[in-house]
Amino acid sequence: MEVNIFNLERDHQDIKEQLIERFRDVLSRGEFILGREVASLEEAFASYIGVKYAVGVNSGTDALKIGGLSLGLKPGDKVVTTPNTYISTAMGLSIHGIEPVFCDIEMETYNMDPEALEGLLKREKGIRLCIPVHLYGHPCRMDEIADICKRYGVQILEDACQAHGALYKEKKVGSIGDVGAFSFYPTKNLGCYGDGGIITTNSHEVYERALMLRAYGQTSKHVHAIEGFNSRLDEVQAALLLIKLEKLDYWNKRRRHIAWLYKRELGDTPVILPQEATWAYHVYHLYVIRVRQRDELMAYLREKGITTLIHYPTPIHLQGVYSRLGYQEGAFSNSEEAARQIISLPIYPSMKEDEVVYVSRCIREFYGIQA
Repeated sequence: MEVNIFNLERDHQDIKEQLIERFRDVLSRGEFILGREVASLEEAFASYIGVKYAVGVNSGTDALKIGGLSLGLKPGDKVVTTPNTYISTAMGLSIHGIEPVFCDIEMETYNMDPEALEGLLKREKGIRLCIPVHLYGHPCRMDEIADICKRYGVQILEDACQAHGALYKEKKVGSIGDVGAFSFYPTKNLGCYGDGGIITTNSHEVYERALMLRAYGQTSKHVHAIEGFNSRLDEVQAALLLIKLEKLDYWNKRRRHIAWLYKRELGDTPVILPQEATWAYHVYHLYVIRVRQRDELMAYLREKGITTLIHYPTPIHLQGVYSRLGYQEGAFSNSEEAARQIISLPIYPSMKEDEVVYVSRCIREFYGIQA
């Protein structure tokens, strides 16, 4: 049996005709940039997340970048995030002269450790923004993070690029901080057919600034108030995302069921399985386990036709692009330990039970454990 890490064709099979028909509708209208589809998606997504405003942009990276700049960040300011995330969490703003500072994670959820954050904010001056990353689909401890940030005068941008529909104490992530950033990369829980992203906020000021920043700093056609970017979510992607948004909650439930199956099948093995806090609703964008024999297990699964990945093998503070910051190996022990041990197993809404059982059986065989 072959089991891929993702299977987008199978996931979208039951909405394929709807997608084609909606694509034809957009083509027939000839309206491709910032038209009715983008406006409809922004309204629908804002309602889904539980915020007043949403701004469609051309990627999750730009959602982070424009979200941060909409809060008034300037070159020389500092932003704190975790080092065990995709590099765009830091690079979206560092390319504009906003320096990343890193905070270690808690091993239970792989998310920002509030205690480490407070210690950092006590020591480090000039931090204007905190970016907690709801990694793999599990929410961060937002009450504690928000309380700490408030005491130190630090704004919050939630990186929810992997957490569409995840809940922190019954609140959707992306609605808790000053700004939220989501990616519509094709493999996300809500993905488009190329790059795309969206910003969420309850601040009218942030909303207006984000609208300007995504379109050359325009306040109206040919009237430019600030320097901005070309970062517009296009009509085709928005139209298709509107169809998929209606399926998101069902797809998330499917992911949670698959995670439950993995837990049932692997609960008595040496594998460290993902955890879900009592206050959280995990949407399992990725199903990430930890093992000591990571490379050997990945090679064994590859021989069995199973694709696995590592999200992410090198923490950001050890990437060459940020060597100027002076971090050395050992600076963030939890993030570094996780990076040495994590494996992402296949998970997607249309994954079948026998595929989960097969992956699990192969892992059990690797450890010499009978089914």
